Amino acid sequence: MKKLPLINFLLLLSILVYLIVLYIRQGENNFENVIPEITTERLNIVGQDGNKYLVLSSPERQALATIDGKPVDPDATERNIAGLLFFNEDGDEIGGLVYGIDSANSYQLLTFDQRKNDQIMALRKDEYLEKGEWKKQYGLLLQQRSDKQNDAITSELRKIEKIEDSRLREKELEKFYNDPDHSAPYRLFLGRTFSDEFGLYLMDESNNTRLQIYLDKEGVPHIESIDENGEKKVIE
Repeated sequence: MKKLPLINFLLLLSILVYLIVLYIRQGENNFENVIPEITTERLNIVGQDGNKYLVLSSPERQALATIDGKPVDPDATERNIAGLLFFNEDGDEIGGLVYGIDSANSYQLLTFDQRKNDQIMALRKDEYLEKGEWKKQYGLLLQQRSDKQNDAITSELRKIEKIEDSRLREKELEKFYNDPDHSAPYRLFLGRTFSDEFGLYLMDESNNTRLQIYLDKEGVPHIESIDENGEKKVIE
């Protein structure tokens, strides 16, 4: 009977040694499987159901916007933006981190899409070159969209664009753009403007600024309301 504790101890020690060796070997194997560097044009992260959830891509191979796994704009064959796009389990593109730059323009934005629609919130930075000087605007942007699905809106627009009669096409386009379901006005901007002002700007449903609280380039504070005719009123 006195031998039993010793046997139990040796058995426990053996199990501990086995687990330690197994852990070390697994760590070594994991390290061996690490790829130091990957060079590719596009990387898709998919779930076990085959649905893509994240795409990291160059401009030439970027994923198209989709709803229910189908392209929002079937006529489009490319989307020339580099960056990271996110998709949900329904196969909808729901936003991303994208950027672009050339010799005269530059932009970066992080977007968040409304369900079955396009972006309603974004952190955005834009720069453009004018007479040798870079103009800059950056901040938080909020937009308003209807509950109409983006693919239905795009489909209607493409049908109108294919109308051969120019008069009828222009008439239908005017009707299309005047439909509130198809508009996406900016309602709020918080940040720096191209005029070198820092502030808060609130817009109405027609995209007209109605209230602005800002510091001008000299650092002077302003609080102004703007009526429907564009007339400013200083708020004391």
